[in-house]
Amino acid sequence: MKNFPIIDSKTGREYWISRSVAVIVIVFAYDLKGKQYVLTVRRGKGTPDPEYVGATCLPCGYLDFDETTQEAAARELFEETGIKVNPDDLHLLSINDNPTDDKRQNVTFRYFIEVKGIPVEGISQILTSEFSEKDEVEFAEFIPVAEIDNYKWAFNQDKIINQLKRNV
Repeated sequence: MKNFPIIDSKTGREYWISRSVAVIVIVFAYDLKGKQYVLTVRRGKGTPDPEYVGATCLPCGYLDFDETTQEAAARELFEETGIKVNPDDLHLLSINDNPTDDKRQNVTFRYFIEVKGIPVEGISQILTSEFSEKDEVEFAEFIPVAEIDNYKWAFNQDKIINQLKRNV
């Protein structure tokens, strides 16, 4: 067995060290003309992955104690963009548990939500990452799905979007 417990010396609580559970939120938006956009964040200098500073990614993060993966996805979306959604409105797309896809071997729950008929161009100006970890997110924005190949992506998340846009 490669998992093991550690004991918090102050509380006596036992924690198990194993692979982490992560969440990704894919927000697809369609403007009034039907053009498809995806909500992204730019990784800031406070990201725990220095190789991804300045890279684009989807809102993402880790599952906290005492929350469901849907709740974690909604929380991460709010922390990194300022957008609040009901966790029940997020739809499970897939679960990735391939240990070779991520240097941390995260088990990642991928959720999505679609919003239609909004003025996407103006919304990017009101997005905020003020609730995220210090300097983890530089800014949030909607980008046209047709242009995602023009960006440097963290965590190969452009591959997820490209798979979806072919299936939409």
